[in-house]
Amino acid sequence: MHSSNHPTSPTVYLTVAIMSVARERRAWTAEEDQQLRDAVAKEDPNTQNPSKWHAIAKHVSERTNKDCRKRWFAKMASDVVKGGWAPDEDERLVSAIDRHGTRWSIVSSLVGTRNSDQCAKRWTDTLNPAIDRTSWTPEADALLLDAVNEYGKLWTKIVKTFFPGRTGLAAKNR
Repeated sequence: MHSSNHPTSPTVYLTVAIMSVARERRAWTAEEDQQLRDAVAKEDPNTQNPSKWHAIAKHVSERTNKDCRKRWFAKMASDVVKGGWAPDEDERLVSAIDRHGTRWSIVSSLVGTRNSDQCAKRWTDTLNPAIDRTSWTPEADALLLDAVNEYGKLWTKIVKTFFPGRTGLAAKNR
């Protein structure tokens, strides 16, 4: 008995091959941004927080529901600021984390001017009081060079393995 779901069928191999290929990232076009705005207005009108992303994505060529959701909240739903952080933004970020932990979508909505990715990066690389900010020793420098020779520039892996408490950014900058 040989069905198309059998592990050796060509269909299964093809499906596995297709699923294992990562999608190539590509920039959003002005046309896609407009398709997204129109789709949100049609599928989930009168809300600041659309949630019908599967329906919305059907109107945006070659973009998934996740692509659309991330684009909407990162670039279109609010006046997201780029560049350096102001002291009052840092204060709102710390306050939001004190109240809600690292639930980044909630935190970013309370910060108001930054998206969830920006908030997470600011916290993990800069504001988290658990960050090890001690001076680098000659021994640590030697260990860092050995780690880069072994792992390459995988900063997060290097700091988790050899320098707990340090950030990947600190290792990279060193």
